[in-house]
Amino acid sequence: MQSRVLAILIAVVLAVVATAAMIVYVNGADRRAISGQEPVVVLVAKDNIKAGMSGEDAQNAELIESETIPKKNLVPGAARAASQLQGKFAAVDIVKGEQLLLRRWVGFEDVAGRRLLPIPEDHQAVSIGVDLVRQVAGFVTPGDKVSLLVTMPHGGKDRTDFLLQNVQVLAVGATALTSTSSQGGGGRVSQGKGSQSLTAVTLAIQGRWVKNVVHAAEEGSIYLTLMPPNAAEAGKSPGVNDDNVIPDSQGQ
Repeated sequence: MQSRVLAILIAVVLAVVATAAMIVYVNGADRRAISGQEPVVVLVAKDNIKAGMSGEDAQNAELIESETIPKKNLVPGAARAASQLQGKFAAVDIVKGEQLLLRRWVGFEDVAGRRLLPIPEDHQAVSIGVDLVRQVAGFVTPGDKVSLLVTMPHGGKDRTDFLLQNVQVLAVGATALTSTSSQGGGGRVSQGKGSQSLTAVTLAIQGRWVKNVVHAAEEGSIYLTLMPPNAAEAGKSPGVNDDNVIPDSQGQ
């Protein structure tokens, strides 16, 4: 009886060892097969990507992932690195699992021409003319978050205060207008005094604030501040005018 039990145990052990050896062999064969086919890394859509979405936004939303595939399965023109999608926008809807073809990602000018400006839901795209100094010396770029400060007459004096904060920049136009030619509509349209040139900065504004931004651009002077990622909004304040622009001795 004991010899029979021992024989069964030995048979079980041998079966386990054989199974493990088979698994190791199969895995090794798979690796050798892929290695023999020159594995390459390609970017694929982890989930559906809507037309008009920027490469940066798609990556931040974790809609793009890297995948190692045999070279023979690589589609010609597929993106191999995230840097290839910098400053690019999806020209068409891209489906989950699809290799990201560079010909389907275009520059902003092409996106705008095809009416693919990526406007968030419940927002409207509004462009304002801002000179170089008032757009952080030109460091404001599409995808950034900015705050808008406006200086306007209030109670007989000019007052400066935050108009909106953490506003998404959709575009920074390449065409500049001189302050002289931009004043045909009346009001203080010219954001740059003297002979400063203006650049159109297009912002995603919530619908309820569109009129405020347009009025501020027409009648006031707007400054943009560049926000760091995940920045908290500044606290509420009464604004600043000639009377309180310089803090008192207590730093208030």
